[in-house]
Amino acid sequence: MLKIKPLITYQIMVKLPIEIYIHPPTQFIVDNVSDLLPKWKLVPRSIIIILLHAKLPIEKINQETQTEKERLKEEFLQLGNKLKYVLQQENWLIEIIDPQEGKPINSKNATMNFDMIAIVNQILGFNYYHTKQGCKVLNHPTQKTAIYPSLLVSDTDNINIYNRLNYYF
Repeated sequence: MLKIKPLITYQIMVKLPIEIYIHPPTQFIVDNVSDLLPKWKLVPRSIIIILLHAKLPIEKINQETQTEKERLKEEFLQLGNKLKYVLQQENWLIEIIDPQEGKPINSKNATMNFDMIAIVNQILGFNYYHTKQGCKVLNHPTQKTAIYPSLLVSDTDNINIYNRLNYYF
């Protein structure tokens, strides 16, 4: 199933694991870059999949899961902004994709959304299913639905990102 080995770090607030996978972009991203990242003039060379372990399964719609999703989004944004700062110091582009909307946070006016679940399914082979409400839910091999997928996109290569993550995180 999974052939890519993740980097592992830990969340600041609760010390749960974060799995980080670095991979070339999918063909869908390459083919649709102008709609996904309208401010970009070049094709991304790397995507960084970040899977944050949740304190509880997050497929249900209730106050407890919404609170956990907000906490996980905040953890992701802290990590994403830290990596963005590091890469921008070296003049690399990096875009943080809003995990809830699927849109780039800084490159406004995107006409297409990133589908985090489809990307994780295609690259990592993790299954997913649809809830009764029509939402896609990732089914992680060990965490099941207690996982929060998120994504960064960069114009630097996988090795450079891997080296920066190992050095700074």
